[in-house]
Amino acid sequence: MDKKPNKLEEAQIVLEILNRIPYSPNKTSAEDIIESLEAASIHLSKRSVQRYLKRISESDSFGVERDPRDRKFGYSRNRSENKWETLELKPNECLLLKLAQEYIKNQVPGSILKSLDFLFAKADKVLNEKHSNRKEKEWLQKVALVSPALPQLPAKILPRIFDEVSNALFEEKKLRISYKNMHGVCRTGIINPLGLVQQQSRLYLVCTYENDDKIFHLALHRIKSAKMTDFSREVPKDFCLSEYLNSRHFNYSDGEKVRWVLEFTGEDSARNFEETPFAKDQVLKKLDNGKYRLEVVLQDSRLLDGWIATYGDLYHITKERRYPL
Repeated sequence: MDKKPNKLEEAQIVLEILNRIPYSPNKTSAEDIIESLEAASIHLSKRSVQRYLKRISESDSFGVERDPRDRKFGYSRNRSENKWETLELKPNECLLLKLAQEYIKNQVPGSILKSLDFLFAKADKVLNEKHSNRKEKEWLQKVALVSPALPQLPAKILPRIFDEVSNALFEEKKLRISYKNMHGVCRTGIINPLGLVQQQSRLYLVCTYENDDKIFHLALHRIKSAKMTDFSREVPKDFCLSEYLNSRHFNYSDGEKVRWVLEFTGEDSARNFEETPFAKDQVLKKLDNGKYRLEVVLQDSRLLDGWIATYGDLYHITKERRYPL
């Protein structure tokens, strides 16, 4: 840190470190704590963290133990209550946290997710206590999330990049970045951050470059350097992130619409289209030759190509056409 923290700042640091020490028999190291603090934009040197951990583990007030047999000196907390055990979670809050953890574990980089480890650990503790409601614990086994796409591990995003981007978004400041696109071409410049979008296992920064109104989607894992400037960002007139996303299939379409026409056979297929239509105004009718015809206005995108490739045979599609509007 640039200056010696005052007593209030030191107390806050101690609490942040305590929140990242798991309950026994689980253990953590100074390196893991530093990484989690960095992900939460709390910057401390390794020596400072080690000094705090030594003081915390030697005090009787915190219930923290250090295992000297561990090469990294594993730190853990005993399960006895103490005055620092201030975080209280209700069972329903724990359930929601566990569902959130399950949803994002393969979508958010682990180094970023570490900043929430103390919350997930607390949820685990509440749900696994001897007197926890059995139905509440078993409920987690009755709810599941099935992805429509093949699962992929998240791309690696450097914590310092994520910090600079999120801080610039919050402060509404411009960013100076260096970006390498998927073809290996590097571009350095100043951008106006407009929003963060998660698409499956990747995070994208929606932005414009300085003096250019064209909107770009930059994958965060391809940003090689980022530094928030002191200059306020410039937002295109009438830009709204939610409206922008609603106007197109993100990364799959430029927003152009087509009249999509499908012809197919089979009552089962027709029933599926009736139960789960592509749009409220789609038209589905039976033709004189016994086939069915579906017409609907949608955005022209690679998602249509993917749907045909995946479900064309299953739905007995015999004809597919797209007519520009």
